[in-house]
Amino acid sequence: MDCTLDGPAPPPTPYSDIRQEHFQPEDVLAKQRKPFCQRCRGCSTSLQILARSGSKQLFNTTFRDETGASPSWLFVTPTDKTPNGKAVIKVACIPVGKTASEKFPRCQAELAAEDARVYYAVERIAEECGLMDVIPKVWVERVNGVIPGIGYHVRWLAVWMEQAGGISLENIVRLGDPMMHPNDLLAILHTSLNKTQVVRAAIFDLLTTQSDRHAQNIFIQEDGTLKLIDNERSLHSDRFHAADSLFLPTTKKYMINVIENAWVSKFRNWPSGKAPQCWANVALLFDYRCYVPDAKIGKAWPACVGTCLAKFRSMSTEELRTAYHFPSEHTALAFKNRTSAMVDHGFEWALSEGYPRNPDAWRYRLTPPCCRIKHTDTYRCAHDWAPSTDIPFGDVITGGEWGQTRRDPGRYQGGSTS
Repeated sequence: MDCTLDGPAPPPTPYSDIRQEHFQPEDVLAKQRKPFCQRCRGCSTSLQILARSGSKQLFNTTFRDETGASPSWLFVTPTDKTPNGKAVIKVACIPVGKTASEKFPRCQAELAAEDARVYYAVERIAEECGLMDVIPKVWVERVNGVIPGIGYHVRWLAVWMEQAGGISLENIVRLGDPMMHPNDLLAILHTSLNKTQVVRAAIFDLLTTQSDRHAQNIFIQEDGTLKLIDNERSLHSDRFHAADSLFLPTTKKYMINVIENAWVSKFRNWPSGKAPQCWANVALLFDYRCYVPDAKIGKAWPACVGTCLAKFRSMSTEELRTAYHFPSEHTALAFKNRTSAMVDHGFEWALSEGYPRNPDAWRYRLTPPCCRIKHTDTYRCAHDWAPSTDIPFGDVITGGEWGQTRRDPGRYQGGSTS
């Protein structure tokens, strides 16, 4: 089924409309009673499945965008709301699986609405602090279009975001056609990477407690500028995860670039007696400590950031929630605690000691930065670098105590310094 784009443009979505029932189809039975037609009219959204939207030529290599790990569908569409005229739409509750293995996808409308509220708060924080250069513009809007090749009519609210230029760090390292030569990749990251934005990204991720900043959520353009996408896992919204970002030392997503992931993740099939190895994955070049004096931010904030932190510090939890549309009291309180720690004690103390704080099983000791990488048999640090391979006690999945019959390979209490 196709649909002619002759419907009216959707009106702006007020914040009060961001409710669970609006992120899923509300007229299923009525829709099923209508006759089937090959061509319909009245649509206003042209949908193209992101993973099938064609290839990109970047860095003299061909890339394709990833499909995304969530059950939500990702589409790309034209829009007049972004500088590049393109938006990515993240739609929940489509009753068709993205792959053949997803025969019965779950409708998580409540989560979709919660994510939308988080996006609203995060964007307002970024605007206040002058950090919009590192994240794409995001808004909520009704979709009214048909999935190409499938014919399903999508007709409810979704999260729209400016399509980030460039390609993800995960893609550039592993998925090019042909795959980029390691020396070419290192040359780009050493010379072209926007170091100022690396520092700003670290500040943004700590400030908003980003808990899912892995390599697929960092986009790099050919000029080295960055965009951080998928920022909904933040603000301590699940009351459990604190910051976890490859920009932030002492977090798991950073540590798996220092030590073998199978060791950090305590995989059951780790060979008995094998000593874990340290390497230097290219993501370590996104360590902010490489680009600030004495490898510390301390309280040396960019001008706009210092101003906004002082403003946040002076506001009550309820004032923050009202002014920045925090989705709940506990997210506003978590933000209040974070900004207070950053103002009172500086960046590094807020990262290691402030709240919200990860469970001890996810609190890794600080390792030295590796700011120059070479490729031999694999990626290695190009200067003296001797990080410890010790990891914290505890269950790396749940964050709780070790409950397995095999010996815990952890060697220290998470969050301790000795």
